[in-house]
Amino acid sequence: MTSAESLVTEIKESLEGASPLRREAILHDMTNLFLEGAELYSEEQIAVFDEVLTAVIGHTDRDALIELSRRLAPCAKAPPSLMRKLASHPDLKISGILLKEAVALSDDEIAAIASAASHTHLLFIASRDSIDEKITDALINRGDVDAMRKFVANEHARVSHVGFVKLINAAKRDNSLTEIVAGRTDLPDELKPFIAMLRRSSEPDEAGVSSAAAAG
Repeated sequence: MTSAESLVTEIKESLEGASPLRREAILHDMTNLFLEGAELYSEEQIAVFDEVLTAVIGHTDRDALIELSRRLAPCAKAPPSLMRKLASHPDLKISGILLKEAVALSDDEIAAIASAASHTHLLFIASRDSIDEKITDALINRGDVDAMRKFVANEHARVSHVGFVKLINAAKRDNSLTEIVAGRTDLPDELKPFIAMLRRSSEPDEAGVSSAAAAG
């Protein structure tokens, strides 16, 4: 057994029968130790922290997990398995900050989470400052119009050509999405006529509403 494996085994054994306060203290101390040297650790060392911290969070309470997510969100070298586990947590108090702000989560990882996430989780993902095409494609495929509106309005969210086609199809059911898509500076020229048709098709309805309001 390597020294790393021995350390992991020792910490796991110490969790057995430990009080909630002791478990929380172990998590706090291990997190401090990781964050103090995160930029200098090798991949092998990070993997050890990953295994240990992932084991520890199975024995800690909600408040401790919320604090852990908050502390790891800005860390670019945060343990990957731990991050995926926390970011996939059904409790938004734990996962929300990571879905919206985590630096260490890759586009593929976020897209995978989005493929099965709840409506509210999708809104947190759609609120990220910068979003790659893989993530916006995953959000579009979920068909959640609220999430679409949120990221389409973000100029730092990248949308693929196929993504724009699907957005235009979704906009057939939502006039407000039509206007937001129309305002995108990266909307492909060949798709602009389709947006123009959607805008024209919505005009009679809007005129009818205005006439009815005037008559009333």
